[in-house]
Amino acid sequence: MAYRDQWVTCEKCGKNFVFRVEDQRRQASMGFDVELPARCADCVEVVELGPGLRQGVVKWYNDEKHFGFIVQRDGSEVFFHRSNFLGENPAEVLKDNTPVWYELQSSDRGPTAVNVHLRE
Repeated sequence: MAYRDQWVTCEKCGKNFVFRVEDQRRQASMGFDVELPARCADCVEVVELGPGLRQGVVKWYNDEKHFGFIVQRDGSEVFFHRSNFLGENPAEVLKDNTPVWYELQSSDRGPTAVNVHLRE
């Protein structure tokens, strides 16, 4: 697919902003359909926590430390701990760029991915 910078109008404030080629490629490389963002960076709301599966990609996982990070669709990262992985031996399956499903939950350090499992 040929990507190009695209002008988008924020649905909240009406400001025009650019949906960059880099952001489009990142979405595609993560296995997502490339979708125009609805809001500019200034109007993006804090991610709602709670139930509901979300798609992401493992950025990295360290089995010695028992934690890693997931890249969310918007490019931000969220922490996850081995104890929140649903499956056996995460070190064998949680490689860089592995697609996963997860839910977000609040912790004392911010949002944390829970109920993490492989996306097939």
